[in-house]
Amino acid sequence: MYSAQEEKEAVSIEYLARSRMCCSPLEIHFDYTVKGTSTKLEKPYLRLTAAPDPATVRPLEILKQTLRLLREKWKKEQNYTYICDQFKSMRQDLTVQRIKNEFTVQVYEIHARIALEKGDLGEYNQCQTQLKGLYNSGIQGNVMEFTAYRILYFLHTQNWADVNSTMAELTDDMKKNSFVHHALLVRSSLATSNYHQFFYLYRTAPNMGGYLMDQFCERERVRALIILCKACRPELPLNYIQEEFAFTSREELNKFLVEQKAFYLRNKDEYLDTKSVLNGLLESVKKYKKIDIKGQV
Repeated sequence: MYSAQEEKEAVSIEYLARSRMCCSPLEIHFDYTVKGTSTKLEKPYLRLTAAPDPATVRPLEILKQTLRLLREKWKKEQNYTYICDQFKSMRQDLTVQRIKNEFTVQVYEIHARIALEKGDLGEYNQCQTQLKGLYNSGIQGNVMEFTAYRILYFLHTQNWADVNSTMAELTDDMKKNSFVHHALLVRSSLATSNYHQFFYLYRTAPNMGGYLMDQFCERERVRALIILCKACRPELPLNYIQEEFAFTSREELNKFLVEQKAFYLRNKDEYLDTKSVLNGLLESVKKYKKIDIKGQV
């Protein structure tokens, strides 16, 4: 079974190929699959506007060499624009050849991790969508790691329907996995507004989970601070806020307060004026109601 995105690409390729039949005697069937012959390790990503030429498509053995090259280049150069382009090109070569195996999973997993590290959630989401389909087809991979990421991603997008759907698919053994268990605890902390637990989980996120939590940590800091400012009058120690909300420095905390229009200090600038900051925080929290991510599927 192919995902909706892959079927769309396959149909597009088939349509383009059939449109050229009037000029070529080659009979192209609906299950037409490209068999690549290119030996080039590096190739820029180009959106298909015609049936792919086998001479420009790399076969599996060449793609394996390409992956080794890209991993080394990423370690040495950290050029995300180049790496992302090359991985998209690899994914395209895998798709047009209908290659679905553990190597395919490896390509998508590595690209997803790199995208997370650079905060490119649009590209990450495209990878995670394909990975779910590959895992469901029985291909082995880091299923628990990426199931945890999937839950955290839906918490970022505040897509509670997909959070619940993903949780319903979990087996008891999956729930006991440390990665998935952490993500479920994050969900629980947000559902119950247990921000003390949330920021502890943020500090101790396994694998690349911290990069995903970075995406919605600021939102939760604003929400948590609103609750504290309503409960604690007239002031809150900045040291307490810095520690409780997992800020790494006073400078980071001050920057956050300025951005949220909540930089109102008192008592030698060591305390936050909880009454004065509340209106600014209530206005600031509105910007987090809508999440717009390129590549959302």
